[in-house]
Amino acid sequence: MDRLGPILVHHLFSAGRTVQIHDLNNRAVQTALSKLLETLRELGNTEGRVAVTVATDLLSINDVRVVVDTQSMGPVLYLINEMKKRKVEEIDFAPEVALEELGSFLKLFFSEPSEEDVFGELDRKLSDAGVVNIRITEWIERVKYLRDAKVNKQEIREESNRVMSRAVMFMGEVMRAIAQRRPVQLPKASRIAQQIADIIRTDETILVGLASIKDYDEYTFSHSVNVSVLSMLIADRMGLHKSDTAQVGVAALFHDVGKTHIPQTVLNKPDSLTADEWQLMERHPMLGVIELSRARSLRAIADSLFVSLQHHVLHDGKGYPAKSSPWELHPFNRIVTIADVYDAMTTPRVYRKQTLTPDSALRLIGRKSGEMFDPLVVKTFIRAIGVYPVGTVVRLDTGEHAVVTRQNESCRLMHRPVVALLPEDGSPGEQFDLAERAAGGTAHRRTIVESVHDKRYEARKATRFLVK
Repeated sequence: MDRLGPILVHHLFSAGRTVQIHDLNNRAVQTALSKLLETLRELGNTEGRVAVTVATDLLSINDVRVVVDTQSMGPVLYLINEMKKRKVEEIDFAPEVALEELGSFLKLFFSEPSEEDVFGELDRKLSDAGVVNIRITEWIERVKYLRDAKVNKQEIREESNRVMSRAVMFMGEVMRAIAQRRPVQLPKASRIAQQIADIIRTDETILVGLASIKDYDEYTFSHSVNVSVLSMLIADRMGLHKSDTAQVGVAALFHDVGKTHIPQTVLNKPDSLTADEWQLMERHPMLGVIELSRARSLRAIADSLFVSLQHHVLHDGKGYPAKSSPWELHPFNRIVTIADVYDAMTTPRVYRKQTLTPDSALRLIGRKSGEMFDPLVVKTFIRAIGVYPVGTVVRLDTGEHAVVTRQNESCRLMHRPVVALLPEDGSPGEQFDLAERAAGGTAHRRTIVESVHDKRYEARKATRFLVK
């Protein structure tokens, strides 16, 4: 990287300046593009994807800062300035990128930026041009601030609320678009997922808490957002690249769009479904594929197509849609399926006899590991959200009720999270760490007896996560 980093920056600089002057078929442009592609492939052969990132006023490639001498500083500063001007935090080059696509990207990227929604306009142009092997991530000034040494908890809280609300409203737009036979807005979904990925990398606590508030918004919309948040949390803990984590989030947002064509009388039927109704219900994965295929770029939404089709196919191949030969499950599907089942089991619905508490749902998922669910994903999920996930209402051995507000980092303390009391009078309750011991003794101050589902505490726990 020490050698190739500055070389890549130089070739990006040269190609970027050249495409601004000449047409793409110009010899000088073709030469500059060839040199850039050669360097990208050399880097890609050893490290897979190549991600060029701006953090504050530094440039890094695959999370390694580009160090150059004074004479070579010009191209670095130029690239940082051009990325900031277009509100781009990261440019991610996939190994499959070809010369023609690289040229199209640079031509659009280095064109004069629009005055309004500069990132959104650039993202749309790239999508329209069929650029799918080069992804750009939006610069979120607030989230970049959150990553600094001084982490402001109120900033995280506000940004989490803002992104969650934006995502729920977006899913409403998606459902309306489908009803009007319009294509889904893939660029907007990508931007929302990138923002969620940024927050998860900073502190996902408030997002997970918001996902636990089951009356946060209409179930049809909020379920997909909850699944997206949980899926991205798993992807992040599995070590996926940020761009892939965001792609998991997009696929999760769209996983249930086929249900738009299922009548509400069937979706919300309190009794068992008839054979005809089940047959109709089992069509929604393929109906989702049909809706998503209206997108302008099928390659850009390929992951979402697979997840929509397979999200009811289990690890052992059972589920629906049925297939004569064994399913080859998409890697993202193994993640989304667990998040989908977990959120569904912990959400009250008219047709469900029993709504599970979060810890009960996790135990059930753990028992089905290797059968219904991928064992590695199950293990990652449980470690990510803890034995008592954030937002779980619990009864303590003191008789008090509390809500889990944060996990302890040590795996040994997964059963002893940080909680906040939920007093009967509705006043703000004390927050404390269940790992703390009583003064001068070995006994803990308080211990969880059980988790509970009690509507009396829903509004009170919500105040711990919602912005006042």
